[in-house]
Amino acid sequence: MSRIKIATAPCSWGVWYADGTPSGTPWEVFLDQAAEAGYQALELGPDGYLPTDEGRLREELARRGLEVCAGTACYAFDQGASFADFRPRVQALCKRLTSLGVKYLVTMDESDVGLYSEKKQTLSAAEWTAFLTKIREMGEYTRQEFGIEVVYHPHIKTMIEYESEIIRLLDFTGLDLCFDTGHHAYDNGNGRQGDPSAPDFMRRFAGRIAYLHFKQVDGAVYRKVMEEHIDSDTAFDINVMCDLPDGIIDFTQVRQVLDDIGFSGIAVVESDMPRATTAQAFASAKRNLNYLREIHMID
Repeated sequence: MSRIKIATAPCSWGVWYADGTPSGTPWEVFLDQAAEAGYQALELGPDGYLPTDEGRLREELARRGLEVCAGTACYAFDQGASFADFRPRVQALCKRLTSLGVKYLVTMDESDVGLYSEKKQTLSAAEWTAFLTKIREMGEYTRQEFGIEVVYHPHIKTMIEYESEIIRLLDFTGLDLCFDTGHHAYDNGNGRQGDPSAPDFMRRFAGRIAYLHFKQVDGAVYRKVMEEHIDSDTAFDINVMCDLPDGIIDFTQVRQVLDDIGFSGIAVVESDMPRATTAQAFASAKRNLNYLREIHMID
C-alpha cells in the first residue's frame, strides 16, 4: 500500500511568480485558505512569495498548523556558463529550507525554448550536455552541502517535457523526479478519457519517482488546443488544467499504481489556476482534497 502525504502549493491559487501574479493572491490569504481547506503541508512556491525571513515564516506557518514539504527553484538553465552562476540563489534557498527541516527542492527549467518548444530542435549535443551538467551539479551540491535532494520536475514548454527528454535527464543526472501527472499527460498522452500515459510511466519508472504533483487535464480544452494548434501559455489561460475529478487522467488508476509500487512520500495537489479568483481557487482546493479521500487515495 502507498503512504501519501498530501500538500498544496501557491500555484493552486494562481501564484506563479514572487510578486503573486498572475492571480495577485496575497500570501496571507493563501496560507489561511490552504489551512482552512484541510492541507497540512505546502511547497514554498516562487522564491520570495512567502516571507523569506525564517523566523517570520516559521511563525506564520505554525499558527496555521502548516509545514513546508519542499522548496521550489525555477531557473533558466540554458543561461550561464556553469552551475556556479546559479549557486548563490540555490545556497540562500537551501539555507532557509534547512532551517525549516525540509529535505526536498523541486527544480524546474525556465529556458526560452520558444512558444511551441521549437528552439530545442536546433540544440547541439554539446548544448544538451552543458544544460544537463548544470542540473547534475546542482543536485550534487544540495545533497553534499545541505542534505537536500533535488527532484526534477518535467514541465510543458521547457527543455525537459517529453518522455525521451525525461529519460535522458534521469540517465545523465542520476536525479529522481517530481512527477507531474498533468504535465506528463499534456505532452505525452493521447488526450482521451482514461489516458494511461501518466500511470504507465509511473509504473515503468517507479524507482525514480520520489515526489508527486497531482494535476489533471481537461479533455475538451486539450482537443481544442491540439486541433487549433494553440500554444501552451494560451492553453493554461483557457483552463486546460482542471480539478482532479473532471479530466482525462483516471486517478483511481494512479492510486492503484502507487499502491502496487508501495509509494511513500509527498503528493502536491497543484491545480495551475492562473485566472481563477481567490474564491474559485479555495473551492477547488477543498474539492480536490475531498475527491482524493473519496477514491481512498488518502484517509
